Amino acid sequence: MRRILHVAFNDLRLMVGDKAFLFWTLAFPMFFIIVFGLLFRAGDPQNVKAELTVINQDKGRWGEFFIQKLKSPLLEVVRVDREPPEYNRLLVIPPEFSARIEAHKDQALKFKKREGASTKAAAQAETALVQAITVTITELILYGDKDLKSFLENPPKFHQGITVKSRFPEKTLTLVPSGFDHTIPGTTIQFIMMMVMIYGGVSVLEDRKKGILGRLLFSPLSTTDLFVSKLLARLFMGLVQTGILVVVGKLFFHLNLGNPLLTLAIFTLFAAAMSGVSVLIGSICTKEEVIIGFSILLSNIFAALGGCWWPNEIVPQTVRRLALISPAYWAMDALHGNVFFHKGFVEILPHLGALLILTLIMAFLANRYFQVRD
Repeated sequence: MRRILHVAFNDLRLMVGDKAFLFWTLAFPMFFIIVFGLLFRAGDPQNVKAELTVINQDKGRWGEFFIQKLKSPLLEVVRVDREPPEYNRLLVIPPEFSARIEAHKDQALKFKKREGASTKAAAQAETALVQAITVTITELILYGDKDLKSFLENPPKFHQGITVKSRFPEKTLTLVPSGFDHTIPGTTIQFIMMMVMIYGGVSVLEDRKKGILGRLLFSPLSTTDLFVSKLLARLFMGLVQTGILVVVGKLFFHLNLGNPLLTLAIFTLFAAAMSGVSVLIGSICTKEEVIIGFSILLSNIFAALGGCWWPNEIVPQTVRRLALISPAYWAMDALHGNVFFHKGFVEILPHLGALLILTLIMAFLANRYFQVRD
């Protein structure tokens, strides 16, 4: 094990000693952090504007009256004729809405919301909905036994004596993940993917072409020992990148790590998975430019899908389902759960399991195609 670690740390020393290493692990990621951190900076939780899609099927005039009661500075009402394929929250006013009101009968409104939509915005919309219901009922009660058909001709101006307010219990999300607490982990995940695959893959290719791997077999190291040392070197590289960006984030942006041990476990498993990928592409590729181009393309696609650039909570459900193919998704969703949702180990265990399975698969494939000579 001592010899394996010696080779691994020597690989790490060579990678860190590269003049471009500091730029690609600190300077360029910092550009991403600042741009996306400002773009998705945390807003004022008191000024979240919710979107409510409304379908008015009412055959009378009370549906329109009720929609007017929904209006609020913190609620944007989007009116459509039929249920759209995608929405955050949907209210359907039934066809018999007016008839049942004028007949003094109770009725039900259909309200649906998209899974994963903003909790704060959902509460804002539901509060406005309950407020509109209570105010409408209050006005009808105060109007008395008069003919309701004439109510809308000259609606009385009642003082709004009922106010509905909402509050969140402890340890619940009030905003979509945003600000530097989202951007720094997202940038770290993206550049672990990119740099571990590029540096790790190219170094395996160069060591094989230059005969370095073959010469190392004249030492007490076996092929398996050599393979393990290459995996560990790339894992250490990912952890070095993580350490640099996390320290900078804590010092300059007051980065919230949630449960630090859980955050460390997520980054470690993700770096381990990328280590296997880097050794695999370094073993099967024969040209350096192919490794670089493939690594940049794949890491950017996975970063965009996985929620590194923008929170996955704001994208359509179809995109979220597609994001499941991205390793970055499992890491970012786990980090969001830890930092923003205050989830514990048990709740994030499926994400850790997915990253562990990916690590084992990539390690198996990398070992299968690992070769010391062309």
